Amino acid sequence: MRALLTLTLWLVAAPPLAAQPSGDCNDTAPALPSPELMRTLTQWLGAHTGYDITRSLRTPPSVSFCMTGETIRYEGHDLLVDPELRAAYDLSARRIFLVRPWQADNPNDVSALLHELIHDVQPLNRDWPCIGAPEWEAYSLQEQWLQARGIDPGFDWMSIYMWSRCPRDVHPD
Repeated sequence: MRALLTLTLWLVAAPPLAAQPSGDCNDTAPALPSPELMRTLTQWLGAHTGYDITRSLRTPPSVSFCMTGETIRYEGHDLLVDPELRAAYDLSARRIFLVRPWQADNPNDVSALLHELIHDVQPLNRDWPCIGAPEWEAYSLQEQWLQARGIDPGFDWMSIYMWSRCPRDVHPD
């Protein structure tokens, strides 16, 4: 259950694909994001947040591709990649999972990568009160990047608000 709660979802309708055998995603795919794209997106993040991006530029997170229906190892748990998932970031492994189909010339796909790169720099630059708190900022930056390209992502901000809220502290009287 924890894996589902910590999962970074980018909700865009993705066509369901046939279930794939369990595996750990393909990190040798011929279409991995280029080092130039990773660097450009990371530099954009530094310019738009003021965050220190040195580590991400020096040693970017690894990137793997998955298919809908595949089971991946995420945050120490098995996770079924559902049709709503477009990308995820495994903080403990510094690994970005991109769900196929993914293309470097598709701004929506690139923005999913950007969203996950945001999660790579966030924990080094701020303390967050809970695991979901960074989502609001990540979606806001993703929206800003897409809007600069004339694309309205159509995010469901009420859902994003709910994902980014921290559980309330409950104290007995």
